[in-house]
Amino acid sequence: MGLAVYNSITLDIRFPPCCYKKLLSPPIVPSDQNIPVGICSVAIDDLCQIMPELAHGLTELLSYEGNVEEDFYSTFQVFQEEFGIIKSYNLKPGGDKIPVTNQNRKEYVQLYTDFLINKSIYKQFAAFYYGFHSVCASNALMLLRPEEVEILVCGSPELDMHALQRSTQYDGYAKTDLTIRYFWDVVLGFPLDLQKKLLHFTTGSDRVPVGGMADLNFKISKNETSTNWLPVAHTCFNQLCLPPYKSKKDLKQKLIIGISNSEGFGLE
Repeated sequence: MGLAVYNSITLDIRFPPCCYKKLLSPPIVPSDQNIPVGICSVAIDDLCQIMPELAHGLTELLSYEGNVEEDFYSTFQVFQEEFGIIKSYNLKPGGDKIPVTNQNRKEYVQLYTDFLINKSIYKQFAAFYYGFHSVCASNALMLLRPEEVEILVCGSPELDMHALQRSTQYDGYAKTDLTIRYFWDVVLGFPLDLQKKLLHFTTGSDRVPVGGMADLNFKISKNETSTNWLPVAHTCFNQLCLPPYKSKKDLKQKLIIGISNSEGFGLE
């Protein structure tokens, strides 16, 4: 992941937003290896992005109007399955003997959330933190918010196809050629889902680099084949190979078939 950021390559990954908060905690690797890393303040909203059902249950606990201690029989102890073995952990010293009540349930939820997102995965996330920062160590990270780091890694979800049109390079075509004019008329008229499919078809990702569409180095090449053929793409070079279709209708039909059936051979 660090190498991808270093080389300005976007990754099609879906980490929860709190992952990027943890990556910036702290934003610069401390010189003292005993200082904890990857530990951030968390709330039940962060847990909702990872374990929505558990987060819903904890939210219900917070709003429960009955007697929490008598109805739930819970303590400040949690159980977690690890490689098929159920292990118990105290959320605070003597937690297995401290009942959860109406008065302390907020503390219980906060400690449970912190345990799941920070403490229970500390060793694994610390390794991830050090690996990322070993490549991307920079004072510039101190200036970024977690959502901006996510854009560095995954790219932006906002598509500007007009910007892509302005920066596109051509091989075998000129931008005034009829096939190219048909192509942009069709693409600019696509709904967002088809525009994303086109981007994924030609670049391997439906997201945009931090620098915008111009950083894609998008190229359309003339494919001297039968116009009965579908367009093809070379994702390593962000290159679309387009046969010289004679009509806008034919181009639109072939393009939609190509970008909608570009992986999995149509099999579930």
